[in-house]
Amino acid sequence: NYLNPDDPRHIVLMNRVRDLEWITTETATEALILEDTLIKKYSPKYNVRLKDDKRYPFLCVSLSETYPQIYLTRRSRQDGNRYFGPYTDVRSARQILDLIHRTFPIRKVRQTLPLKTPHRPCMNYYIGRCLAPCQGNVPVEEYDKIVQEVILFLEGRHELLEDKVRRRMDDYSEKMQFERAAIYRDLLVSLRSFSEKQNVMKPGTADEDAVAVCSSEGEIEADQAQAVILEFRGGRLIARKSYSIQSVAGLPIKEILASFLREYYLQNSGLPPRIVVPESFEGQRELEQALTLRTGSKIKFVVPKGDGRALIDLAAKNANLLLQERILGLKHQSRTKGLKEIQKLFGLKQLPTIMECYDISHFGGKDTVASGVRFEDGLPKPAAYRHYIIRSVDGINDPASIQEVIARRIQRLQNEKRNLPDLIVIDGGITQLTAARQAAISLDAADLPMVGLAEEREEIYLPENPIPYVPDPNSAGMRLLRQMRDEAHRFAISHQRKRRNQESLKHAVEAIPDIGPARKRALLKHFTDKKIEDATVKELLAVSGIGKELAERIYQHFAITKKKTSE
Repeated sequence: NYLNPDDPRHIVLMNRVRDLEWITTETATEALILEDTLIKKYSPKYNVRLKDDKRYPFLCVSLSETYPQIYLTRRSRQDGNRYFGPYTDVRSARQILDLIHRTFPIRKVRQTLPLKTPHRPCMNYYIGRCLAPCQGNVPVEEYDKIVQEVILFLEGRHELLEDKVRRRMDDYSEKMQFERAAIYRDLLVSLRSFSEKQNVMKPGTADEDAVAVCSSEGEIEADQAQAVILEFRGGRLIARKSYSIQSVAGLPIKEILASFLREYYLQNSGLPPRIVVPESFEGQRELEQALTLRTGSKIKFVVPKGDGRALIDLAAKNANLLLQERILGLKHQSRTKGLKEIQKLFGLKQLPTIMECYDISHFGGKDTVASGVRFEDGLPKPAAYRHYIIRSVDGINDPASIQEVIARRIQRLQNEKRNLPDLIVIDGGITQLTAARQAAISLDAADLPMVGLAEEREEIYLPENPIPYVPDPNSAGMRLLRQMRDEAHRFAISHQRKRRNQESLKHAVEAIPDIGPARKRALLKHFTDKKIEDATVKELLAVSGIGKELAERIYQHFAITKKKTSE
């Protein structure tokens, strides 16, 4: 309820409403159809919508004309014509249109028939691809039969169509009209060839659609969803249609599904009587009534159970794969955009395809370590990550620690005659950045670009400028810098924690009485991830050189130690 909202999204939405008006309808079905019309007319900002909806074409069979034709159009209308689609791939739609013109002798030239003054037929007539209705050479009734066959083809009723074409061919043969019989013979061959490619079948001969929608979470992909429709006609899978959906951030999948079903099916025609969906949705009954009213045939949404969910699972698998492909593309675009933004933001001479980020971690001033992570072309390269144990600093001194690690890194690259990074990012403010710059200057690497990224307020520090810059936190460049900083932070903490665990393990093993150096080394080597204090006798027996008696003795040692600690 938008007027008394309890959903946080609806509360935010209503806070942005400046005016409210309503239109009264007789039924909920009429309201649904009106809503769809208004959405298409005004394209409201906060409505779930198909991505670039205008790009999805339809195939129109112009039944309103005396001699119908078939052509591509961007809109479907209630004008007496038949519309098939929308097709998600314009190229695919053009291929189908071309196949129809090569297969069926239906007119291709766009003109209004019949002509007042018939003119010479085009080349398609002479090569057997048109019956030349422009010349009045074909009765309207015969031409209409061909048009109905085109419709059967587009509906996926290939077996019924083949049967009709075969009978038509036989009829013309019996009447000794061999030229007409040859046209239908060639049509039959083309249909059989096309049908052989459509070999995905399901039990039964039902006409139905299977629909699935999936969405994803993440900083880049949170606003994206994908819908897939598998069209079965006569039990045969004739098409897979996929649609990119936008403006879905924070919406439940059930709401995305309902919005997509309304938008897609209310603009479509030639619907199957049964549409299989993963779950029931709000407004389902009203949508069924609206579609039934619009098509003149009973339309039902069905939620399958048990083995019947196989179609939904197949559609969902397709939707997920397509969504992941889209997300990979979006991430690539975001990375490229982010690198360009970083180059512009810091005035770099070239695109920063190689960047490194450094962070310091310690435990109460002890066990200080540094991490260096490397990103190439905007992607992390874990094989090039490095850990550093700080050697020259005692206690808490992040600037001195940063200076040491940057000096060691630059020195290493110079000694190995390897290129320096295009940019170094320091996790910290102006103090840490200044220390890093001093290290670079001392090694004749003053031209090495460096910036500091302070975590608390997402501030950017540039060398020799104590005033931070706060860029757009949602920009692609800042997202990439944050990703690097967070990765360096995670890597430093994980290494620091691992070192503490190793020290703890070493002390624990040293405290075990009456075991020699070889068995201590075996215990240290075996228990790298799990605390030895929590090991069972069985786990201790898995250590090389540890027998049952010693395993039980070690187990008892730690049991007594833990008991004393807890008292």
